[in-house]
Amino acid sequence: MIVLAGGKGGTDPLAQRLGHVHKCLIPLGGRPLIAHVLQTAALHPAVESLAVSVEREAFEGLFDVLSQLPGRGIVKLVEARENLVDSVVAAAQDWDGPLLVTTADHALLSVASIDAMIAALPGADAALALAPRDAVLAAHPAHAHPFHEFSDGAYASCNLYAVARPEALRAAEAFRGGGRFAGNAWGMLRAFGPINLALMSLRAVTLPDAMARVAKRLGLALTPVVLDDGIQALDVDDEETYALAEGLLTPSASLSHIAAGTVRT
Repeated sequence: MIVLAGGKGGTDPLAQRLGHVHKCLIPLGGRPLIAHVLQTAALHPAVESLAVSVEREAFEGLFDVLSQLPGRGIVKLVEARENLVDSVVAAAQDWDGPLLVTTADHALLSVASIDAMIAALPGADAALALAPRDAVLAAHPAHAHPFHEFSDGAYASCNLYAVARPEALRAAEAFRGGGRFAGNAWGMLRAFGPINLALMSLRAVTLPDAMARVAKRLGLALTPVVLDDGIQALDVDDEETYALAEGLLTPSASLSHIAAGTVRT
C-alpha cells in the first residue's frame, strides 16, 4: 500500500493552527493523523509492505510514528515528487505485485474497504472506490462534499485506488500535472476525451457506463467499487472534517465503521 502524505507542508492551514510543520503529523484521537491509516494497513493480513510518500522534512517525525506500528511487514519512506503521478511511481519502484493507493488524511479507512478493493482486482487492471451520496450524507450531512453526478446517482471519491500490477499505473499518467487525480480539468479532458466528458457532465451515462468508456480509452479494465459506508469519503482536510473525524474516532464509532462491509462493484 502506498500512502500519499505529501502536500502543502508547513503552509497547510490546519497544520499551522495545530502547531505542526506537516499535516500528516497533526494529532487526531491521541495519535498523529497518518498513524490511523498506517495502523489499519499494517494490521491487514493482505498488506505485505507499506510505502509513505512525503516531503523529506517530515521523515524525522514519521520515524517516531513507524516505530510504534505493529511489527510486521516492511515500511519505507519515499521523498514526494512534484505531482501525485510521479510520487506514486517513485513509491512503487521495485514492487511487482498489486498496489493499493490512499492518502495520509484517510484516517477512517476501514478493513472492509481494503477487502473490497482487493476483491475487485482479479477482474480488473485498476479500481477506484466511491460512496453514493445518500450514504455520505447519512454519515456527515452538514459537510459540503463534492460529488460526481451520473444518470444513476451521485458518488463521492473515497481516495482509495488499486491496480493489479505496477504497469497499470499508466492510468494515472492521464492526470499528470494536477494536484489531485480527479481535480485537474486538463487531465480529465485528456483521460476521458471530450465526448465522454460531455456525456458525464450532462449526466447522460451511468457510473458503470462511464467507467467502461474511460477504460476503453485508457486501454485498461477499470472498475468502480461502490462502498455503502459513507464515512469512507471523509478526508481530514480542514477544521470541519477534522472535528468530524475526531468525533467518529470513538470506540463505538470505530467498531461500527470497521464492521460496515456492504460493497457493490
